[in-house]
Amino acid sequence: MITRIVGDIHGRFHDYSTSVLHGCDNSIQVGDFGIGFAGDYWHNKVSEFQTENPGHRFIRGNHDNPEKCKTMLGFIQDGKIENDVMFIGGAWSIDYAWRTEGIDWWADEELSIGELSRLIDVYETVKPRVMITHDAPTYITFQMFVQSGLAIGGNNAKKINTKTGQALQAMFDIHQPEEWFFGHWHVTMQSKFGRTMFHCLGELDYVDVDL
Repeated sequence: MITRIVGDIHGRFHDYSTSVLHGCDNSIQVGDFGIGFAGDYWHNKVSEFQTENPGHRFIRGNHDNPEKCKTMLGFIQDGKIENDVMFIGGAWSIDYAWRTEGIDWWADEELSIGELSRLIDVYETVKPRVMITHDAPTYITFQMFVQSGLAIGGNNAKKINTKTGQALQAMFDIHQPEEWFFGHWHVTMQSKFGRTMFHCLGELDYVDVDL
């Protein structure tokens, strides 16, 4: 089935629903949808859209309220597996110190070590053909963004070992899927490492793939 994989939208729901999804029946947005930032009116509009368009779904990013996501109709749970595709949301916010917990930052933006360890075991058993995540393995993001100066901080950026990045790296070390789609880094780029083609999608960017 042809599915549109969409990068971070950061609350720009109008652009997402009217432009990015134009002519598209099925999509998966890779997190930082903006869930939890706006008021009830915005979330009700999203819920109404998802009710009328059940083919358009999303995983959570670090700029999404994890609990609020669970109430949204289009939300894909962390660790869900469909048709040889595995989904894992969440990431670490580099700007968390400038945010307010419960308002625009959530302490459980990343899965716990225990939850990530369980998903590593699931991944090893399933060995999915495709991964759709918000962040990506530590080594991959270092090579794609830090080494190239494209990460926040430019040439002064440094490798940061987050829980999520390290868990995704452990998965990649176990098994290399055919394709891996993610967002979070706000740069559209493709790079192949081993057997896996990594696709990072910038804000409101997208790619159509056969899932």
